[in-house]
Amino acid sequence: MKLLIIDDEKITREGIMNSVNWKSLHIQEVLQADDGVKGLSLAKMHRPEIILSDIRMPRMDGIIMAEKIHAILPNTCIIFMSGYSDKEYLKAAIKLKAIRYVEKPIDISEIEDAVKEAVKVIETVRHNKNSELFAHNETRRQLALAVLQKNQQDAGFLSSAQSSLQIDWEKQNYFTTFLLQFKAPVSEMDVSLFNDFTKQFSDYIASIHMHEFHAAKNDHVIVYHIYSSFMPEEAALLRLYNHVRDYFNLHCLFFIAPGFTVSGLEHIYESYNAAVILLQNSFFNEYNVVLTERNRQTDSTLLKDELSQFAEALSAKNADAARRYTDKLYESLKNSCGLLPSQVKDIYYKYLYQLEACMARNQLSPSDGMEASNFWDTVSACSTLHELDVLLKDALTHLFLQLSQAPEENHIIYMVKDFIRKNYASESLSVKEISEQVYLTTSYLCTHFKNETGKTINQYITEYRLEIAKQMLHDPRYKITDISSRVGYPDGNYFGKLFKKMTGLSPSEYREKVLE
Repeated sequence: MKLLIIDDEKITREGIMNSVNWKSLHIQEVLQADDGVKGLSLAKMHRPEIILSDIRMPRMDGIIMAEKIHAILPNTCIIFMSGYSDKEYLKAAIKLKAIRYVEKPIDISEIEDAVKEAVKVIETVRHNKNSELFAHNETRRQLALAVLQKNQQDAGFLSSAQSSLQIDWEKQNYFTTFLLQFKAPVSEMDVSLFNDFTKQFSDYIASIHMHEFHAAKNDHVIVYHIYSSFMPEEAALLRLYNHVRDYFNLHCLFFIAPGFTVSGLEHIYESYNAAVILLQNSFFNEYNVVLTERNRQTDSTLLKDELSQFAEALSAKNADAARRYTDKLYESLKNSCGLLPSQVKDIYYKYLYQLEACMARNQLSPSDGMEASNFWDTVSACSTLHELDVLLKDALTHLFLQLSQAPEENHIIYMVKDFIRKNYASESLSVKEISEQVYLTTSYLCTHFKNETGKTINQYITEYRLEIAKQMLHDPRYKITDISSRVGYPDGNYFGKLFKKMTGLSPSEYREKVLE
């Protein structure tokens, strides 16, 4: 607290200053003035909670000064000091509700008692004010949640809230709801960030002749209701949303989802529902934007074709083509219509699966979090399309970085793998045929391939064929019997047994798992 001593006698001011243990009285700052004019000026500038003032002073006496100070600081406590027993001054002091009237010569203990009393009064006023403010804010919070559902509004509570908050629902009858959704839990964020915003936002909407009440819907979403006596213009509301966005922009990740303006408290739920629906589209947007309704469309057949082309680009180790397909995927889905976030995640899962398969074929290690055993969890954890796009492109960058750093493959091994890649669908593909293509004896080629890769040529052929089969099983357009023949196994039963031996699942079980 601050205390201001006003007395034209320097010896009195300094005597009080130096004789009292101010810290023990909860006084952090003590100011001085030598007459009423200077005292009034300092009071305006520093806003002290307690004033200790003489009455008879040059230029402006203590009574007139106190009246002027009370006009601007009504809660300031005043303690008068005087060496005169003037009844008129005493009456004026009583009228001003002075805490104490201390007679001169000054008794320091009496001053200390008077200051203690003033401190107690101020703390009581503050406590009561905080209690009233808490009750006021709690009513606003309850009201903000009570109006969200149709036919669930308690008429008695609404009437009580209207009286408590002094709101005239008949005059202030236009309402607009908007949702502020944060990526991080609000409970884990800096409290001062919200306290400062609440004050700033309240001042801002007051400046445009509007009002608000709000509440936390959950630990990620705060619902705001803006109301006014006039129909707000769209441009004014957009400026308001941008004001909110600009405040939080540097501090956290969020979305702002506005509803439409309604007339009547009983229709607020309509504005709220519109905001909720809009918020569901946040998945297709980057963070820190004001969401808007847009027309979106996409061709799901085109996406399937692009997945096949993406897989071909990976097989050909064509980084530029692969990146073009990921860019096209993002742009297509960003403007998609009718796709749920779960469906979009499934599409990205399939693209990432192609990446993982490519890494396996090239014996490369996946990036952190992208091991085959848990990358679905990584995909599921993404909250927006943008995060999925970053995930896929980071994994793609990791793949081609590893490919560029991998040692040059032995030319003979490269020719063998390339021949298998081009002829895996042939039932007659054999080690003998391959050895003839590379002009080496079968025995030498088998030994050389095993030494270089750690596996036999037949093992490599089987693994490659089954990897292609897995990719095709992701596409429900292919029948399992067709897949079998397409990867070089005309006998469907043999293919099924081999597939289960290598993967632990039958082809149909595998398809059911990846498409569920």
